[in-house]
Amino acid sequence: MTVSSYFAKLDDSPPDPIAQLMEASAADPNPDKIDVSIGVYKCDKGNPHHYVFPCVEQAKKQLAEKDPGHCYTNMTGIPAFRQLAQRTIFGENHDNVVSLQAISGLGSLHFAFAFLRAVGLKDFYVGVPAWGNYQGMIEHVGGVFHSYKYFDEASRGVDFASTIEALKNAPARSVFVLQAVCHNPTGCDYTQDQWLQIITLLKERDLFPVFDIAYQGFASGSVDTDAWAIRQAYASGIEFMVCQSFSKNMGLYAERAGCLHVVVNDKDSVANVTSQLTALARHEISFAPAFGARVATIVQTDPAILEQWKTDVADVCNRIKQKLILEHSIYLTANGRINVAGLNLSNLDAFCRAVDAVVRKYPAA
Repeated sequence: MTVSSYFAKLDDSPPDPIAQLMEASAADPNPDKIDVSIGVYKCDKGNPHHYVFPCVEQAKKQLAEKDPGHCYTNMTGIPAFRQLAQRTIFGENHDNVVSLQAISGLGSLHFAFAFLRAVGLKDFYVGVPAWGNYQGMIEHVGGVFHSYKYFDEASRGVDFASTIEALKNAPARSVFVLQAVCHNPTGCDYTQDQWLQIITLLKERDLFPVFDIAYQGFASGSVDTDAWAIRQAYASGIEFMVCQSFSKNMGLYAERAGCLHVVVNDKDSVANVTSQLTALARHEISFAPAFGARVATIVQTDPAILEQWKTDVADVCNRIKQKLILEHSIYLTANGRINVAGLNLSNLDAFCRAVDAVVRKYPAA
């Protein structure tokens, strides 16, 4: 018997490769399995335990004592969370920055791309290799995806000439998606001088940047230092967006705490931008998840817990790389990146022994 369905002509969508690996790892009964596929900071207890930041443990206890309940919050997000998230990015709050709580980094990127399409921007430029979800998200909202070469295999670093060429040749009003720090997947970041050149071209050529900052604090060990490029962009007077996540730098992976920030030059337009972003949130999610945002708010509000967070971030950043250099003469860049091609049969065993020794001597918890 033939069964008809409205969905019979749908094609099979290929699974996300990282999610597929996570599922395979979860189904693997081997107690000695090692899952390094997903960007989660693990502790010494092994799978599936991830490291819980001490600042988050303290904030969760404080939140439990206050018990805010489970009522709806606000369509633009929890006000205190938005203000503190904005301050973490910009160093202070600005009346020409509109902030919207989002479902972590991915949700803020989706809001950014959808909003830019709504105001008529269609060309999106991304340096490749890049985070694998950019292209699909851009095309999902009707944008046109363009790529340029980000990584130079010969120098094992940023292909800055290709970046400059793309900035010079892209049509005016094009969008450039730029990772502020800890570039995923290469680990190579622009220097401060290169950032200044990029910001100058963005301004001169009427290009719109979207800064993706998923790992704030993990490049230098300081959330303020890692926001340098974004703060320089603000000082330059250009309009731009920032897509912010607390998944990594607070370890709130499943709680989806993030924020979209929009810098608006015309202060008379701030109210309209706010209302349109609120409408977008209403149509898509109505209310962002509260628990992670409340934890992040306490972390950034309580002076002692805030200092603990700064220490936690610095510890995560510096724990392994400093000891590898000082104790084992294994040299890696300040952002923690290693060149796998620098390993060979003669040094691989020594490298692995050194990493093993450092992790055992300086555990995550």
